[in-house]
Amino acid sequence: MTRVISALILGPAVLLVITYAPPLYFLIGLGAVGTLCLYEYFRLVRNMGLTGQAWFGYAAFWALLGGMYLKWFPVAALLSAVLVAGFMAAMWRKSPLKERALGLMANMLGVVYLSFLLYPAIALRFDFGEALGLHWVFLLFAVVWVGDSMALVIGKTLGRTPFASSISPKKTNEGAIGGLVAGVAAGVLLQQFVLTDLPSGHVIAVAFLAGAFGQLGDLAESMLKRAAEVKDSSGIIPGHGGVLDRIDSLLFAFPVAYLYLLVVYT
Repeated sequence: MTRVISALILGPAVLLVITYAPPLYFLIGLGAVGTLCLYEYFRLVRNMGLTGQAWFGYAAFWALLGGMYLKWFPVAALLSAVLVAGFMAAMWRKSPLKERALGLMANMLGVVYLSFLLYPAIALRFDFGEALGLHWVFLLFAVVWVGDSMALVIGKTLGRTPFASSISPKKTNEGAIGGLVAGVAAGVLLQQFVLTDLPSGHVIAVAFLAGAFGQLGDLAESMLKRAAEVKDSSGIIPGHGGVLDRIDSLLFAFPVAYLYLLVVYT
């Protein structure tokens, strides 16, 4: 019941923000989500025995996310500045050199992981026009959410063959294939009856890519959690675990869908 209540509250809230928030407020909302994910990431890092610098991670995340949105400097310059700042912060720490170096690596992975994989959500929402961007985002959410749910259901009922046993023992090939097929089917049905302005061929391609890479995104976070020896990234969302647990699939789906649309669709 707790899981259902959380979904009934958060689901409509997310859809309202996606639909009505102008670019700046969309960025702020996305940044808030990323900040919570970064908090959970540093929790995982600590469980692995690493000591990152959370204060630097939050500052660098917002610098990259805001910098990519404002476009005042090239992305390469922004990333270079953050890397230099990261090294300086690590060098000034009062801790053993190995701890500083490993903390630096942990910092930079978290910052790049969340800023560069979240930012495409803004680009996807607004770079292709107000209406089309909204429809592509709706499609992506539908594909990933349906795919995740059906992969779980099919995996539990029909799953026999381990998909990646060392990373996520409960995932199966049957669940992965079933989730992918269900996600693509959901995208096609949504396009046929609701998002009719989206071209069907591109919808199938985006749905397939988002479904496949979404599962890889889920697996990537599972690797971090298994290394940290925890079940969930946190308990922020009652019945669901952490924020990172809820968006791990989208973190890989956003950039691959945006890249496809940018290179092939436009």
